[in-house]
Amino acid sequence: MNSTRATSAAGATVIARRRSLLSAEILKVTSTKMWLGMLIGVALYIGIGVVATIFAPEQPGMPMPRLSTTEGLRNLFSTAGSGYVFAIVIGALGMTQELRHRTLSSMLLSEPRRNRVMVAKMGAYAGVGAFYGLVGVVFGYALALAFLPLKDHGAIPIDAMWQIAGGSILGCALFAILGVAVGTLVRNQIGAILGILVWVLLIEALLVAFLPAVGKWLPGGALSGVLQSTGFNGASYLPVWGGALVLVGYTAIFGVIAAATTQRRDVS
Repeated sequence: MNSTRATSAAGATVIARRRSLLSAEILKVTSTKMWLGMLIGVALYIGIGVVATIFAPEQPGMPMPRLSTTEGLRNLFSTAGSGYVFAIVIGALGMTQELRHRTLSSMLLSEPRRNRVMVAKMGAYAGVGAFYGLVGVVFGYALALAFLPLKDHGAIPIDAMWQIAGGSILGCALFAILGVAVGTLVRNQIGAILGILVWVLLIEALLVAFLPAVGKWLPGGALSGVLQSTGFNGASYLPVWGGALVLVGYTAIFGVIAAATTQRRDVS
């Protein structure tokens, strides 16, 4: 009986400690203006994407589905998930800032189990990423529905909109965790951010667009599958469940590597 009570008390203490760590990390993230600045960036980036998708003239040699088709409308609403770029950046930025200013050390003094600290940190940034995804969906959908009447378009796919909304929120949360992992592994703030931007906006974007057979297996390509996007010349990506599994896999692998690396490195 006493051993059972002791075990229950120990379990409750562990849960309380983990909640405390998570609350501390969330407070740390939201106490700066950085996350709000990124949120404004999310809205602007998605706004530009929505307007460009609706009003951009058709490009010769790069046919995309038109708004008169279900595929074209899915592409339009999937633009709401493009805030993942900011989610991965804020994750990396937050982690490299802590390493740069050595604020991570104080957290490790209060909780020497580094894995718990990393899980709390990833959880906090996943929450921020999910919030970016939610705001992106609300703002992107509102903008799209406001401008769509100005163009000829097909029947709005309501079911797909709900699925894309969920995928956007999930994708942004997972990319924020990836950002924390990349920041942990690279450590140098400028190097991490530049590397992420070059990869996401240039290298990966080109592979996903022009070599979809390869690009669909990358994190951004997997997210394109989750968001039900259709590429140039009708190129298709992984199904929603397949894209989600690949994206979760990348997140898990990089997260575990980052946590293991933190265990071995001196962060003081």
